Amino acid sequence: MIRSCAYAAKRSRVSNTDVGAGKISIAEPYFSVCRYIEETLAKHGHEAWLVGGSVRDLLIAGKLSDLDYTTDATPDRVQKIFPRTVPVGIKFGTVLVLHKGQKVEITTYRADAEYHDGRRPSSVHYAKDLATDIQRRDFTINGLAYSITMQKIADHCGGVDDLHNKILRTIGDPIQRFTEDGLRPIRGCRIAAKLGFEIEPATLTAMRQCIDVTRKVAPERFYDEWRKTLRMKNRRSYWHHLLEAHILPAFLPHIADAFFGEARDQFLREIDHLHLRTMADYAAAVFFLLNIREKQKIEGTLRETKFPTAEMRHCQALLTTPLFQLGNAFDRQAFKEHLADVPRRERLAHTRFFSSMRAASMRTGGELPGPVRQFRERVAGYYSSIRLSREPMDIADLAVSGTDLQTIGLSGRAVGDALENLRIAVVKNPQLNEKEALLKLARA
Repeated sequence: MIRSCAYAAKRSRVSNTDVGAGKISIAEPYFSVCRYIEETLAKHGHEAWLVGGSVRDLLIAGKLSDLDYTTDATPDRVQKIFPRTVPVGIKFGTVLVLHKGQKVEITTYRADAEYHDGRRPSSVHYAKDLATDIQRRDFTINGLAYSITMQKIADHCGGVDDLHNKILRTIGDPIQRFTEDGLRPIRGCRIAAKLGFEIEPATLTAMRQCIDVTRKVAPERFYDEWRKTLRMKNRRSYWHHLLEAHILPAFLPHIADAFFGEARDQFLREIDHLHLRTMADYAAAVFFLLNIREKQKIEGTLRETKFPTAEMRHCQALLTTPLFQLGNAFDRQAFKEHLADVPRRERLAHTRFFSSMRAASMRTGGELPGPVRQFRERVAGYYSSIRLSREPMDIADLAVSGTDLQTIGLSGRAVGDALENLRIAVVKNPQLNEKEALLKLARA
């Protein structure tokens, strides 16, 4: 079905298209780039449609995410037509076109093919029309196409209705779609959560029935989907969908096992409200909120999902931060002494994590919002005060060096031990941080 829309952009460099009660608006530089792609292909006798998640996001949020086009032109024709191209996925019919600093993926119409590995087609068959290409795609809301020059939406799978009804549904037989590509159920859970959509019952059932195919997905691909939810507002829905679709136990069995009772309730209450900056923060929050403390389970989960080494180490460090040794009542000095045991460059991250997780525990314990807010303000105040005062907290801050200690007869490991003891003493009493006082203390 092709839906025509009135053209309203003209020379304004913004394309406005009415779609029901809504409106499509494409700002620069995307409008000019898209028009260039479509008009250039049209001059050579080919059609081109903006397609997939690009159109979905355009209709929902009024903004383009990626510039993805599909066309009846073959890859070799695309390379001949456009002056600057990169054959990024040439064996699957995809060519990257570079224009005005933008990257546009152009893929030739394709038809259904055999899938043998649950991820990629074993061969590629080109199609001659858009409708055929749409039928091999994953979800109806990703099966919409839009032409800027014609100001038309092509809907060959009921995607507009599903967008309106906020439903995630596969195109065609869901079993076939998920058997072709085991990553699709994971992506479906993320997309549904991101948009606040419900997964259509037959689609959800098929996700469960195709779990053996989904298990074949490389851990790196699962990690990548997880990473894409870092900035998502509806992270709670993502985890709920993973559990409902039986995907969570397949990739994160220790987390799935902990997903019950009070820990589950705490997790679901808190996860959407956390300001997470890295995947280390994210994973550490999941483990903490679900009360997973066993080092073996934590390390196993991170390794099995192929967390980058630096992120894995940072996650483990957050979960074992010295700040958790603080009791419920602590003053600035106690906070500083525990913070000093954290590497300098990680102190802000540890403070944020400690504050968020301790506040979550307080809420779970029935604490009222007022005391929880006061606690977080107190921690933030302590940290800011310590940072601005530049009080000595590290060996590098000491008024003596290892060379100075060697002049009083210390050597080898004794030098390192002495420097650490002096650091601890200075953290407790900054006034000791004078050369003669420290040397005297080192001699004792």
